Amino acid sequence: MAEQQFSDTQDEQPYAQQRDWLLCHSCGELQKVVSISPRHQMVCCNCDEVLHSAEPRRLELASALSVTALILFICANTLPFLTLDVGSQSQTVTILDGFFALLERQQWILAGVVITTIFLFPLIEIFAFLYLLIPYSYNRHLPGQRIVLRWLVIAESWSMLEVFMLAMVVGSVKMADMAVLHLDEGAYTFFALVAVLILTFVKLNRRHLWSWINTNNYFSMSPDEIVYDCRICHAMVGESIIDRTHECPRCHSEIHRRIPHSLQKSTALVIAAAVLYVPANVLPIMTYSTLGETETDTIFSGVVELIQQELWGVAIIVFTASILVPMAKLIILSYLIWSVKAGVKRGAKQRAFLFKLTEIVGRWSMVDVYVVTIFVSLVQFGFVYTVEPEAAIIAFGAVVILTMVAAEAFDPRLIWDVLDDKNSR
Repeated sequence: MAEQQFSDTQDEQPYAQQRDWLLCHSCGELQKVVSISPRHQMVCCNCDEVLHSAEPRRLELASALSVTALILFICANTLPFLTLDVGSQSQTVTILDGFFALLERQQWILAGVVITTIFLFPLIEIFAFLYLLIPYSYNRHLPGQRIVLRWLVIAESWSMLEVFMLAMVVGSVKMADMAVLHLDEGAYTFFALVAVLILTFVKLNRRHLWSWINTNNYFSMSPDEIVYDCRICHAMVGESIIDRTHECPRCHSEIHRRIPHSLQKSTALVIAAAVLYVPANVLPIMTYSTLGETETDTIFSGVVELIQQELWGVAIIVFTASILVPMAKLIILSYLIWSVKAGVKRGAKQRAFLFKLTEIVGRWSMVDVYVVTIFVSLVQFGFVYTVEPEAAIIAFGAVVILTMVAAEAFDPRLIWDVLDDKNSR
């Protein structure tokens, strides 16, 4: 169901209060929070979405991890990262040298994407962790914590350090036949940083953190009106408040009954991504210059080269992340949009799973963008060996970003609205 109506026959419903209810973000089903053991999770009775976990002391552990992440972040971005030896020549780079190399080549868009996803967003996340979790450990409220947590939730999917780590593995394998690659101190601290950030997100109990910032999670003008969930803090907000202010009273983020013009936005973004998908796979993404000879490399030719070297594992990873996943996302999003417009009622749970899958795997297609960045910064040996980026990598990066934004614009509750014969689109 897309929303629920609840009648309170006891006292008059106040404007704001704490209630042991949760609205499922995926389908909108309203359900009561029950006591669970520390080793279990509460899932939605309608679509099986995980609602919350009862693991104790999660935020305290996340606080310690955030301090560790800051130290590792500084080390990973200042210490030498990789060293490439080609004969008697050697090239050592830091993690940010790829960004500066792209700037030198006036690849402004690509450089912006790289610096945003592997430096700015991770740095924002770490400072957000510190600003939220350390005061939480001492039960001290600071100004602006609500805004910080709101932007932490929004920026979570755009921090891609783990994708960059996979790109390092792919790039190392591709360089193995032409040079010797060494991991420096920055690379080891980077691996540790990725592990710590992942563990921090796992231990970050957003529901408890929002409750600590503002204990109220139910806002209504009358006791029996329909309530909707906030996509950021998951507060339950009455439709009268939504219609009047379009703002969540707890986190102050924009809130609507359904994402406005969701299908139109998703359709336009999917079409744009589909158009760019063709040049992204047909045109070259890199140019190799070796002893005066120049060769170009497309995404597919890179996979073929890995197969010829019998590197089947890496070839499967690159093919899946760079070719199969973007194509699958375009097909899945097109199918979801069509199913909602056509009023398809069967397989709602399966379609909700497909949507969740697009959200999880979409960011991993950035692997090729980061591989090109690593090559451009590292493989610069003049006449001996040089790598330069080509136009297709910009088109490919645009495909990844457009499909990610299309998934965010699509409201998964529309899938379930059809079952209730509602038309809130």
